[in-house]
Parts: sequence; structure tokens; C-alpha cells
Amino acid sequence: MTARRARARSGGSPCLVLPYAVADGARNMALDEAMLELASGGATLLRFYGWEPWCLSLGRHQAAPDRLLGRSPDDLRPGIDAVRRPTGGRSVFHGPEITYAFACPARAWGGPRAVLQTVHRALAEGLRAVGVPLDPARRVDAEASFEAASPVSDASCFRDPAPGELTAGGRKLVGSAQCRRRGGVLQHGSILLEDRQRLGDLDGRDVGPEDGAAEGISGRGPAIGLNELLDPVPDLRIIVERLSASVAAAFGAPAAASTNARAGIATSAALTRLAAGYERVHRSGAWLRRREPPLPPLDGPADRF
Repeated sequence: MTARRARARSGGSPCLVLPYAVADGARNMALDEAMLELASGGATLLRFYGWEPWCLSLGRHQAAPDRLLGRSPDDLRPGIDAVRRPTGGRSVFHGPEITYAFACPARAWGGPRAVLQTVHRALAEGLRAVGVPLDPARRVDAEASFEAASPVSDASCFRDPAPGELTAGGRKLVGSAQCRRRGGVLQHGSILLEDRQRLGDLDGRDVGPEDGAAEGISGRGPAIGLNELLDPVPDLRIIVERLSASVAAAFGAPAAASTNARAGIATSAALTRLAAGYERVHRSGAWLRRREPPLPPLDGPADRF
């Protein structure tokens, strides 16, 4: 679909691509929350990002293990970065990966189910453009795909692919999740550069950037990273550029870079302002302890990572 047709069909604003950035877990989730809030006001936004330090994220309804928490309800244990996502599903270890977040009005672009499928198709196109040998897309029931939910357990969300998710060699490469709130929809997910997802299993092991890193945990499980599919793996900037172009085009990105830049300045300022409030919540151990986040209630089903 061309950008012009996409804009005409959506009835919404064209996609604005935000700059790639690296941040810690609380900041990243706060920015995703802020994107969702802007989307409820009519914006369509896309960003790709990384994590520093590496971080464990819990699904919205998942219990936080005691070993992640400090003695005070407001503290995390030293040396452990952990956050709770606004989306559902099981734990994800955010290490060597490219993470994406896409937010738009819930009634734009064909609705949440269509957004889920369109983002997956666009990510697949971008990955194939850098040589990733993805498995053929499986034909799945759209309703079942969107409503599917991971049973809450101690296993990482990358233990098994959800219907419609991107795989290579039968192993999960991209995990995604989606939620709705106040008329906006947020979809975010992980594109693995390396498979370190055993560090996301809440089976009693300590979790942290150095735990297991020396063991070279990669390529032993149901997940797969780009390092097992491409030799060499292209520069991160090239991968992000291809993915950004593919997803943005699918959601009506404007052809004029100058227009995108002008809109981006104003949107980035609004995003920063909104994220500051969410970040205070996401840095709280008390927030991590909760299964239901103390934020505005979600009004739709949550897909899984």
C-alpha cells in the first residue's frame, strides 16, 4: 500500500518516526507510555530503541519475584534493572536487541488487529531487506491471533511463538505485545540480535546484565537472534533504517523529510514532558510489585510478547 493510500484509508495523521535512542528500562517504558498518550490524541508514532543497562521486563499481570526487590517497597535490588510493561505476557530479557514501539489512535489504520498484522508485515519486509531468511508467514485467524494470551508462568515469553509472530527456522525472532488505553493503541516488541532469553526465565536464577553473559547463552533455545542468521550482522544503523522505512511507509509516512523534522521537534518536546511523569512511576519498586499498574486503566485486550 502506498503512503498516500494509507493516509486516505486511515483517516489519521501520517506516521512520525522518532530518533533511535538508548535508555534504561524505566525511561524506555515511560516513553512508550507517553507515545500511547499522544496516540490517544490523534498522533501516529514510531521509534526504535535499545537498553542500557540490560533489563528484565515483566508483563502487566505477572508477579515480581522477591529477588528483584530491595528491602524498601520503593527500591529495587542494587545492580538489577527491572520494569513492568503496560502490555501483558510473560517476562522478556532486554539485552542485545532492537526494540520497537508503535502507537496510533485505536480506530485508525483499520483498528488494533489490522495494526498488529501491518506492523508484523512491515517488520518482515525490513528484515528481509537486510537478508534475514524469515519463515513464510503463517495464515492465522486474525481474531485468535489478537486475543491470544500467554499463560502467566516463570518461562520467558520467547519460549514459544504466538500466532503470526516472526520466526526463522521455526524459532522466534520477534516478540510483540499490544494494549489499548483512552482511545490509543500501543504495540511494542523485541527483535533479537542475540538469544539471551534464558536470562528472562523466572526460575530462581539471579537476573542481571552479567548473569550468564560469560557462558555465551545463545542459540540453545526456541528463540533465535540475527547473529545466527546473518554473517556478518549488518551495522545497527542500517537495520534500524530499513525497519523504520518499512514500517513508516506502511503507515503513511510523509515523503518530505523537512515536514517530518518540523513535526518531530514539537512531538519530541511533548513526549519528553509526558514521559517525565510516567518515569517516576516506572522507577518505583512499589510499581513493580503491583500486578495492576497504578496508571490509567487499559480498555482492551493485551497481546503477548
